[in-house]
Amino acid sequence: MVYQHSCLFLPLNIIMKFYLILLSILIFRCVNAQQGVIPLDRIYLNDSTTIYDGLIVEQAPAKYVKILRKKEKDTLQLLMKDIWKMSRVYPILDTLPLKAKPPKAKSKQSKNNYVFVEILGSAGVYSINYDFRFNDKNRHGWGLRTGLAYLPVTTLNYSGERLKYHLLLFPFQVNYLFGKHKRFFDVGLGATYVIKSKAGKLMAPEYEYTVKGIGRRIPDVLGIISIGYRHLPDKGKIMWGISVTPLIGNSFTMPNIGFKIGYKIS
Repeated sequence: MVYQHSCLFLPLNIIMKFYLILLSILIFRCVNAQQGVIPLDRIYLNDSTTIYDGLIVEQAPAKYVKILRKKEKDTLQLLMKDIWKMSRVYPILDTLPLKAKPPKAKSKQSKNNYVFVEILGSAGVYSINYDFRFNDKNRHGWGLRTGLAYLPVTTLNYSGERLKYHLLLFPFQVNYLFGKHKRFFDVGLGATYVIKSKAGKLMAPEYEYTVKGIGRRIPDVLGIISIGYRHLPDKGKIMWGISVTPLIGNSFTMPNIGFKIGYKIS
């Protein structure tokens, strides 16, 4: 009966040790996973060269210890008389893999594009214009302005006969803004292209008489020089400006001042 009992007890003892080893590994992983750091048990042997890293899963005082090595995936039993020192080592945080940080949302860069109406100025009477900077991150520097205007005009020939036709004007100008914050010195150079028509047909040169009110014929191309001030808000949307804008053409010179007011569209 005693022999049968010892035979039954031996397998049970082995099973319990194996169970305790697994349980200690599981507890070890759960506790350290919450902390984000997994320490290691380190054993130094008396020969001063052999070092074992892993997890001590069993220890008999003054007899032996068992260490589970993670990399080699085995368990070693070491006699206490062969061991010089045992310690617990915590990995340096800088060497641990860092969790990937979510990318920062890119701030939406405000562009400096404006639509404005100019009274007088580059088209003589009025024009609707679009203006932008080549470097849209800045409000100063080089930019381009283009526009459109429509005018019905009445002309007179030498005998006083009247003839009505239509003008389409396309001002086009490269400009540069000097300054910062919201106050800028505005300098520009360009041209205004003029298309003349009557009843949907382009006007022949022989029918182009002097325009009533100014007493001169309007050239097909007018040169533009613009020097003035432009106000661009720091936070708002409304812009405005004033400039000296003479118009120069073939036998045609017209002193002019332009007033502009507009809205930031992006």
